[in-house]
Amino acid sequence: MKNINWLDHIANLLVVILGISIAFYMEGWREDAGNRMQERKYLESMVTDLQTDIEALDTLLSINEELSAALVNLSLASVGRPYGSDSALMYQTLKIQYNPPFTPQRTAYESLKASGKMDLINDFELRNQIVDLYEQFYRGTAEYDDALDEHVRDFVKPYYMKNVRFTGPQSIDPAFLNSDEFRNIIFAYRYLFIAKDEFYKNVLNKTDSVKNEIVGYLESQ
Repeated sequence: MKNINWLDHIANLLVVILGISIAFYMEGWREDAGNRMQERKYLESMVTDLQTDIEALDTLLSINEELSAALVNLSLASVGRPYGSDSALMYQTLKIQYNPPFTPQRTAYESLKASGKMDLINDFELRNQIVDLYEQFYRGTAEYDDALDEHVRDFVKPYYMKNVRFTGPQSIDPAFLNSDEFRNIIFAYRYLFIAKDEFYKNVLNKTDSVKNEIVGYLESQ
């Protein structure tokens, strides 16, 4: 009977097992490295998008200040307060017919979401903060914008078309200010706009916070 060199067989088996283990380890390492690279690319793109959003929100909040002043003046004028010159009244009356909406940059987030790999963002809390920003805060701005657009479309513009009379290139007949209908429209508009403006400020703070968290996370990697 031929003698079997068990030591040699065991050694060969161990070499095979070691080789398989190393192959699995290397494959896992390559996959993890690829995931981290993808994570970095998505987050870096998201930082760029968020910086653009911050600048847009800063601009919109500045515009909101002008719109808010116009709404305050018109609402006070509707209860008998002085409204200034006829040209100022015309400017304010026309100005409130359009509220620029916030249109966030969602390319990086939507691309990551569509990939089904949200868990590429390794930090669970950071991932939640990002999802909260895009799915709650940004959605909220769209809802406020839609509500104001509806108010202008359904009430302000129809009222203007029927009741506002221009008396010259820079003047307008102030008689429409005395209408109960206009008073109701403008006060509803004013307080809806105040709510939107406050929410925009919260969104700006949230956007800036999330961007800084992402930057800090990237720097720590």
